[in-house]
Amino acid sequence: MNFVDLVKLKVSDIHQDRIFYGRSKTGDQISVRITEELSEILGCYTVGKAKDDYLFPANYYGSTRHYEKYKTLRRRMNGHLKTIAKDAGIEEHFTTYTIRHSWATIAKYMGIPTKVISEGLGHNSLKTTQIYLRSFTNHVLDDANEMVVS
Repeated sequence: MNFVDLVKLKVSDIHQDRIFYGRSKTGDQISVRITEELSEILGCYTVGKAKDDYLFPANYYGSTRHYEKYKTLRRRMNGHLKTIAKDAGIEEHFTTYTIRHSWATIAKYMGIPTKVISEGLGHNSLKTTQIYLRSFTNHVLDDANEMVVS
């Protein structure tokens, strides 16, 4: 999920075992199943809240007038992710975008079809997803080449 879509979530977007939201970039409707782990996390954020309350304490609804607030929230989140990555021994650049890209890359490694990955990312075009995964393809081919020539 894009960070902007995450901060715009409301309690009312949760229905039984799913989160339903509209992708900000494309307007497409997305549905995500709530796993046990996610349910536990969401439980911490739904206690005492009304259906119209934002799920997370960002309270950003996507207006261009408050875009600076959103950028500040995203910068803060990326700072926290940088700390988490450092603590985990990850030296690469790590952001909310990296998490999305990592999900797609892991899915590709697992043999999940690009079309399914594309839907999971909320892309309108398979071509967009193919561009998104191109670096994965190069990296895998480079590693394979190293293994063959070694």
